[in-house]
Amino acid sequence: QLARNAGCLTLELPNLKVGAMRNRGVALADGEIIAFVDSDHEVALDWLEKGLNALRADARIIAAGSHYLPPEEGTWVQRIWGIHRLRGRSPREVDWLGSGNLFVRRSDFLKVGGFREELTAAEDVDLCHRLRTELNGRIICDQNIRNTHHGEPKTVKDFLRKEYWRGSSGLRAWVVSGFPLRDLPSFLWPIWHLLGGICGLALLVCAMIWQTPQLFYSWFIGICLWIAPSILLSIKICWEERKLRYIPQLALLYFLYGLARAAALFKA
Repeated sequence: QLARNAGCLTLELPNLKVGAMRNRGVALADGEIIAFVDSDHEVALDWLEKGLNALRADARIIAAGSHYLPPEEGTWVQRIWGIHRLRGRSPREVDWLGSGNLFVRRSDFLKVGGFREELTAAEDVDLCHRLRTELNGRIICDQNIRNTHHGEPKTVKDFLRKEYWRGSSGLRAWVVSGFPLRDLPSFLWPIWHLLGGICGLALLVCAMIWQTPQLFYSWFIGICLWIAPSILLSIKICWEERKLRYIPQLALLYFLYGLARAAALFKA
């Protein structure tokens, strides 16, 4: 309603997936640059200016944007996951950007066929992969293109649900993209958590049946190995970002992320 009141053309497409809805919007747009933003995002006053400047800074830049900022008064889940999302220097080249904060040339968008409409999620990952590989372009993350996502998960339960949904089309997007090796770590992480959970449960059942100390020791060591990658990754990121006191919380979210994405493998 706010968009209508401001004189904007709006579409109501309740039965389409998000990629299809965005494609319909692009089809009606006639500008040289397409700027994508979602309804639960709040952009800075200079958002358009910064986005256009970043995209036009170099002819090789094919898309520009930034990872979403957490709400200023956000919960600990939103703030801690923001450490992961906003890590690293800026501006820098990245593999992909979320379509809630993305600038791309209309001609380039159409050359690669737009968003894949069959994907429930990860349509932005797939689009960016095709922009990079088919057009040999660069995707730039510039944190000056400020965009706050008010729909970020507020609780652990919301976080699990959201990452499960986000991972629902991840495997399909990887397959249709031709199994790019640079995206392989994104799938090894949930597979590790899936196999670790299965092995841990099997060892626990065996230990309870046979009641041998060796099996209980093996189960304990297995659990430690299962959670070790989350702890080590959290230490690495928090060290780089000079936020060491958040290591436990970020490690927990990395572990839960792995569990949610592991469950999403079955949905995919």
